[in-house]
Amino acid sequence: MLTEPRHAVVQHRAHATDDRPRVSALRWSGAVSLGVFVLLAIIVAAKASRGMDQSIDESLNRFALRDTGVADFFKAVTNAGSPTVTLGLGLLVAAAFYLLRMRTSAYFAAASVIGAYAIAYVAKKGVDRHRPVWDAAHTISTESGASFPSGHATGTSALAAVLILAAVPLLVSLAARRAVAGVLVLYVMVIVVSRPVLGVHFPTDVLAGAALGAGWTLLCASVLRPWRDRPSAG
Repeated sequence: MLTEPRHAVVQHRAHATDDRPRVSALRWSGAVSLGVFVLLAIIVAAKASRGMDQSIDESLNRFALRDTGVADFFKAVTNAGSPTVTLGLGLLVAAAFYLLRMRTSAYFAAASVIGAYAIAYVAKKGVDRHRPVWDAAHTISTESGASFPSGHATGTSALAAVLILAAVPLLVSLAARRAVAGVLVLYVMVIVVSRPVLGVHFPTDVLAGAALGAGWTLLCASVLRPWRDRPSAG
């Protein structure tokens, strides 16, 4: 009877054990992040954050109106985080992984972006929060639909987390990995800040969206373990 060589068995067991700390860290981080999302949903549904949200939004509105360059900048960049863009990019990333025969990474990317938006859709229907309302003199931009959670924040955080966990590690250079990860984090921050600055979301909307997108993606990673994938063109 054929048996697996002893050194192969040892290597297999070591590999299975090595990623346990990473899985545990991702699972706990994801659970905490989703816990923040749920807590914010409860607070918003109870209307406990209305005063604070309104105060911060009014301060951001005054700031943006004082400097039209700031408003113009955020108007220009905010579309880069729209649900259509981030969902489309997420699915393109999943397709690219699939073509490289990185099937686990492909399933991870698709599950992360689709799942995050699905949860956000249910939350929007459940909480049914109205958008900030401004008079004509203070209106910078307008949006329709429920406000909580922010779809922009949900999508950008999920997409960035997918890329950081599954695509960035494929880069050979450590400097390149750090640079790309930094750009992705900056991308999320700019999109998240843009929404309340433009007056189309409350601060708790974008915080909840970012927590949802990142938390769900971390949990998906802890289950699917995309770091085990290696690209193959054959």
